[in-house]
Amino acid sequence: MLAKFGKKVVLLEALDRVLARVAGEPLSRFFETEHRAHGVEVWLGAVVDCILGEGSVTGVRLADGEVLKAEMVIVGIGIVPAVEPLLAAGAEGGNGVAVDGQCRTTLPDVFAIGDCALHANRFAEGARIRLESVQNANDQAAVAAKAILGQPAEYEAVPWFWSNQYDIKLQTVGLSIGYDQTVTRGDPATRSFSIVYLKQGRVIALDCVNAVKDYVQGRKLVVEGAVVDVARLADAGVPLKELAG
Repeated sequence: MLAKFGKKVVLLEALDRVLARVAGEPLSRFFETEHRAHGVEVWLGAVVDCILGEGSVTGVRLADGEVLKAEMVIVGIGIVPAVEPLLAAGAEGGNGVAVDGQCRTTLPDVFAIGDCALHANRFAEGARIRLESVQNANDQAAVAAKAILGQPAEYEAVPWFWSNQYDIKLQTVGLSIGYDQTVTRGDPATRSFSIVYLKQGRVIALDCVNAVKDYVQGRKLVVEGAVVDVARLADAGVPLKELAG
């Protein structure tokens, strides 16, 4: 947004690519190229030592000693869930507070939802994870409310996420954790394509860039953990709905 307002923007990324925690390398390189094309300087492998200035920021010093002048610094380095009071009260957890399928903690009558809720997720092969997304918080809230009212409920929502950057709409369904193969549908140069993530031959997630049909139709493949013909999967002319079932 700052780049669109004509401001000079420098993005400092400590890893060797952006989005490394949540996406495969092809998507990372695509977004790096897009941001550079819009005038954003993308520095990879750039480790920050400290922010300079008293009262107001004047710059950022990198680990190698280089100083970048700055009038504003936006820090986006993730979160640490603030669950210490719950853990001190005896709730099970660590990186978050553990909840069951109804979002109950191990403390009587205490529920937890959203970014702090450490839960077993079938789309992560049953591993206990936290999902940092608006939709996850909404889905878990509905489950917790039903459980409080004594109504049957079980959290098993399909994870999905989105990001709008410039005129690009990125939509993600599923979790690409542990993928061992990727298939690209379409040409990234056209700015409309999808990356399908597979694990042991099964579809586990999709990243769809300006490809709403793939996102909508690919959801069923993720839910089913479908095993599909890779050649047909890579053919953007084959609708994903023809590969489901």
